[in-house]
Amino acid sequence: MTARPLVLLGVLALVCSPARLAAQGFEAVGLRALGMGGAFVAVADDASATYWNPAGLVTGPVFSLVAEHGRGEAEQFVAGGASLPPGGGLPLASRAQSGTLVALGTWPLGATFYRVSQRAALVLPLGAGSQAGTITDLSRLTTSHYGVNVLQTLVDGLHVGATLKYVRGTAGSDARFPTPVEGDLLDAAGDLGTRSGGRFDVDAGVMLDLPRVKVGLTARNLTRPAFDTPTEGIRLRLDRQVRAGVALRAARGLTVSLDSDLTTARDPLGEWRSLAAGVEQWFGEERAALRGGVRISTRGDTRPTVTAGGSLALRSGIFADGYVGVGLDEAAPDTFGVGLRVSF
Repeated sequence: MTARPLVLLGVLALVCSPARLAAQGFEAVGLRALGMGGAFVAVADDASATYWNPAGLVTGPVFSLVAEHGRGEAEQFVAGGASLPPGGGLPLASRAQSGTLVALGTWPLGATFYRVSQRAALVLPLGAGSQAGTITDLSRLTTSHYGVNVLQTLVDGLHVGATLKYVRGTAGSDARFPTPVEGDLLDAAGDLGTRSGGRFDVDAGVMLDLPRVKVGLTARNLTRPAFDTPTEGIRLRLDRQVRAGVALRAARGLTVSLDSDLTTARDPLGEWRSLAAGVEQWFGEERAALRGGVRISTRGDTRPTVTAGGSLALRSGIFADGYVGVGLDEAAPDTFGVGLRVSF
């Protein structure tokens, strides 16, 4: 079977599946984490650990609070890393995502609220010339997560944690064949009718904290919550995600980290599995920090992204955080975010 029928069958399966993956990946919130390329599962030591690895709260300050917002967008990229030939042949897609996080970390509890909004569009050209047509698949999903974090130290240096959360989802989906979509695809996805519903879910994590090395493991969306859309029988689902990481305290104020997904994520463009590396360096009695990172996918398209970020103390214990990410191919979105963090 040629590559084009295989692509077509894959897209038709996604469009017609009653429970489709919404592809809200790990790299949705957490400015320090995103500035380090997403290599943060073993670093997680501020209130954003409530998202990245709840067990990491034990390794951070007694009190930590973060409030932040970020967004990213990739428009008109082509699945498979190829150019779209005249007359069609490969999926053409757009995707936009934004995330907001407000989290509080203390011992032995934490609380978190985060909202992730995603719009996506996939256009599959079919045929050529007078026989040409398209399948246009639009979707939108906003999930609001309200969570409480519980922590426990098993033995000295070994911690476990969980986030018990209620997830409110607002979902919409529309597959159109052969009628084309007029205007901007992402605007059309944002205008979809939606249906709302609530689900309970659990995230869990483990952290091993040694003098020079930290090792982390975290699992998200353990119940794989799914949300109905107005389209009969179609739901958008958050898939289970598992990620492991290791962080080295290489020198005073310097941390080097590496993360790897242990599960594969899927979206209409195919599969991906993130591998990320990052570095963070604090300066001047921890009054400022610089971060950098790189992330690629080890499955499907490479989707390479480089990131940079930093923190600046506005006053003792209060920091302004920011980051930018630049996608190095069409399938990797450009992203940015800003926020405030309080640590004592």
